[in-house]
Parts: sequence; C-alpha cells; structure tokens
Amino acid sequence: MSSALYTASATIDNAHEDDIWHTCWIPGKHQLASAGCDEVVKLWNAQSGECTGTLKDGDHAITSLDIDAQGTQLLTSSMDHKMRVWHLDGSNQDQTAPAQTIDTGAIGAWKSRFVPRRNEEGTSLIASSTDRGTVKLWSAKSGKQVSELNTSRPKFLYALAVSPDGAKIACAGVGSQVYLFDVESGALSCTFSGHSDNVRSAAFSADSMLLVTASDDKQIQLHDARFGSPAATFMGHYGWVLSAEMHPSGAYIASGSMDAKVKIWDVAQRACVETHSQHSQAVWSVAWQRSSDDVAVARPMLASAGEDHSVSLYDPLLA
Repeated sequence: MSSALYTASATIDNAHEDDIWHTCWIPGKHQLASAGCDEVVKLWNAQSGECTGTLKDGDHAITSLDIDAQGTQLLTSSMDHKMRVWHLDGSNQDQTAPAQTIDTGAIGAWKSRFVPRRNEEGTSLIASSTDRGTVKLWSAKSGKQVSELNTSRPKFLYALAVSPDGAKIACAGVGSQVYLFDVESGALSCTFSGHSDNVRSAAFSADSMLLVTASDDKQIQLHDARFGSPAATFMGHYGWVLSAEMHPSGAYIASGSMDAKVKIWDVAQRACVETHSQHSQAVWSVAWQRSSDDVAVARPMLASAGEDHSVSLYDPLLA
C-alpha cells in the first residue's frame, strides 16, 4: 500500500483498571466514552487524552454502552441486570446517579441500544438483547417493556444493532446466524447464515443499508440489509473477531480481534489495507467518530480498546 489511511496518535495506558469492552463517540465532538469490567464509564477528550468525567452506579461489569444520536444521553447495561440512562449535559462532571434505571430481569439486557424512532404512542424506545434468543423493546419514558422480537431459537444474543433510521434491528450470538427484524411490524425480515461460529458484533452503516458482523470464525461479513443478501466476506485476522464497525462514508471497515490487531478494510477492494498493533492483548472494541445533526465530522478519528486496559486513538491521514 502506497499511503497510510490512519496513524496511531495516542494511547491512554491504564485507562481502566480492568478489561475495556466498549468505546462509543459522542456525536459531533472529539469526546468518547469507554466502559467494561471495572464497573465505571469514563469520558475522554480525544485530543488531549484527558479523562473529563466518570459515570458509576453499582459494582457490576458493564456489558453494553451506547450514546444517542443527539449526544445527550448515554445508555449502559450491567451484570446486575439493569439498564441505566445517563444525561450528558456537557459539564463532564462525575455522576453517581443515573437519570433512569430499568430492571430487566436476569440477563434481560446483555446489550442495549437506543432506537432512534418512536412507537405509535410517540414514545422513544430502547432495545435490549437476552440470553433466550429475544430482543426486548422498552419504553424510554416509563421503563416498561412494550414488545418483544423473537428469533425462535433460545440462544444467548451477544450482538445487537439498531439502524440509524430506526427501522431495523439486528441481533446475533451463540450460533452462526444473524437475525434482522423490522421495528414497526416486529417481523423477522431475514436471517443471514454466512458465519460458521458465534457472532460477537453487529453494526449498521450510516445510511442503514448495510450490516457488518464479526465472528469467532475469524471473519467479518457484510450484508445487504435492504434485500437480505450477502455482500462481502473479509478474512485476515488470526483470532476471533470481537468488533467491527463501518466508516461513516461506507468506504472502510475497522475491526478488532483476539489477535490484538486493529485492521482497516477497504470495502470496494474487499481487502485489508492497514493493520495496527498498538494493543498487547485482545481488542474488544473499535469505534469511528460520529457526526451529529449540527456538526459533520468529515474525517473521523478511530478508537480501539481492549483487554490490556488501554484506549488507542488514530488520526486520519487520507480517509
């Protein structure tokens, strides 16, 4: 390759006291959140590497992290079977009391995501995945469950994704299949069967047309969410692929793996064009910087985090 796309600009060593499972950018800002086994969400200034705030309520590992499209709310799931919604007001102060706590029951929300659309009553929704092959939909206002999407296979769902337009929900986990649901009707739209092992991660493209999944079969797969058809397969990691996410332009995919590598893939070429080795252990999360309704991020940064307790940041050169 003649030119590099991204350069590793900084690594925040000992960002957490234990494994970091999640990273998520605040839309339109040079700020991101991280969370994992040490029971705390940390907010970071990506330009200075400074921790600007913490969110902590409880003593259980955080299994999921999401930030809404407006950048005003942060959502977590924890091993105490609770989802917590936190307000992000820009003050970046340490918080110990979430705005809302939802008790989901035993493994009722391994992963949780904001749904960027409202139901028939005009209520915002939250989706959560379970260990029983179902996705629960909750009223963000009342904290009550309003409906359920059923894969008909009682398997643990590790992965959950909601399309940016709020129309589709994808889930996957134990087993090799990926399920795509229509949010409005609750119907199962299609099932993707390209993987041969457990699926760890799912994420939609910014235009909601494509879905990227990562699996223990060491593969990344790209699916056409409009027509329910396979689009591409990417191979090159030497361990389970734990996380994969599409660049906002749709031109690239970033992935993290048990092999401690972060790879960037060119979608058109169907090839890995860059490998980064900042981490010394498994990379559990990769995340591209996000635009907001008010601020367009033309050249997004990339973040990765993992088992070595560190967060790495990458600056764009050409992408």
